[in-house]
Amino acid sequence: MPPQGGSPEPVAATFTFPNRILFGAGAQILLASELHRLGVVRPLVVTDPGLLAAGLVGPVVAPLGSQAIVYSGVQANPTEEDVLGGLALYRDSGCDGLVGFGGGSPIDAAKAIRLLVTHPGRLADYDWTCGGQDRITSALPALVAVPTTAGTGSEAGRGALIQLPQTGRKTIVLSPFLLPSTAICDPDLTRALPPTLTAGTGMDALTHCVESYLSTTFHPICDGIAVEGLKWIFRGLETAVREGCNAEARSAMMMGALLGGISFHKGLGVVHSLAHALGAEGRVHHGTLNAILLPHALRFNRPAAGERLAGLAGRLGLGRSDDAAGHLITLTELVLARLPLPRRLGQLDELRHDRIPEYARLALLDHCHRTNPRPCTQADLEDLLDRAW
Repeated sequence: MPPQGGSPEPVAATFTFPNRILFGAGAQILLASELHRLGVVRPLVVTDPGLLAAGLVGPVVAPLGSQAIVYSGVQANPTEEDVLGGLALYRDSGCDGLVGFGGGSPIDAAKAIRLLVTHPGRLADYDWTCGGQDRITSALPALVAVPTTAGTGSEAGRGALIQLPQTGRKTIVLSPFLLPSTAICDPDLTRALPPTLTAGTGMDALTHCVESYLSTTFHPICDGIAVEGLKWIFRGLETAVREGCNAEARSAMMMGALLGGISFHKGLGVVHSLAHALGAEGRVHHGTLNAILLPHALRFNRPAAGERLAGLAGRLGLGRSDDAAGHLITLTELVLARLPLPRRLGQLDELRHDRIPEYARLALLDHCHRTNPRPCTQADLEDLLDRAW
């Protein structure tokens, strides 16, 4: 399936860490040639109804010709039902590869479909918290991830988060084999994002970098990537929110999100465990939850991670004073104050204060807090949520 037409292809920076990445404005046009390189003739394009209705899917899929099959049944915070619907279409249509087109939800759903194409059983059988990683092999069809937001980093991530009825929570399916074969990162695809979604996805990327840097796993490579990711995000976030068509800011955010997705190979922390629990119940935007929770979580972690926080502040140019850690926490609050996002959980109608014990219980079942710098108890999480309310 070679590219159609005679126009020259855009120049895209090409990386091969941790997977193959094509990065640059206009890189979306490389999708057809990349699928051809991977030997994919009939791809299933996994996306969501909003992107389809907005007209973003058509121009990207058109060069693929009539062989491409579009599946738009993925909702925010995808469910097992979403995945099984895509799997059925993949098999019925004789597909031989996948494209995940959208934010983290379509890309994660594409990863899960990809897994079930060649692996028997249910997604719950591959739950990482129950040893499911050992059941995942390299026998998977090709997958190209094309992000349309600058936030989740799923295009460079090893996992998929799916809401499963068997576990009653957002469940992580994780393996190095689930890394997309190729990620095509085109900042032009994010220009139509409204300010609130730009801010929410951007804070997701920022939280990835901060939490991964603070995680207890020893991984200096990811530490350096997290710091670099934060520099790109601080460079682009506020401008991208104010000026959606600012190419430089959009490119900075796309790179920051990509680096955030690579950095959290090291692990995350309590913010993500709580956001997964809250998002599974209320279907609130994941990045918005991260934004609200981050300053409170940093204060919670400060007794155990003060030196790491101060070191991160220094590497970001905030000085090395006795209160450098406090300066970093203040910076996150100042950034949030300048974004069109809610500041408190109580502003989100989908959530209920009387459900705090249940949110905390679900968060304790989540994998992310296992690498948090300060161990978490049920009481700790309830208190943290109450402070953020």
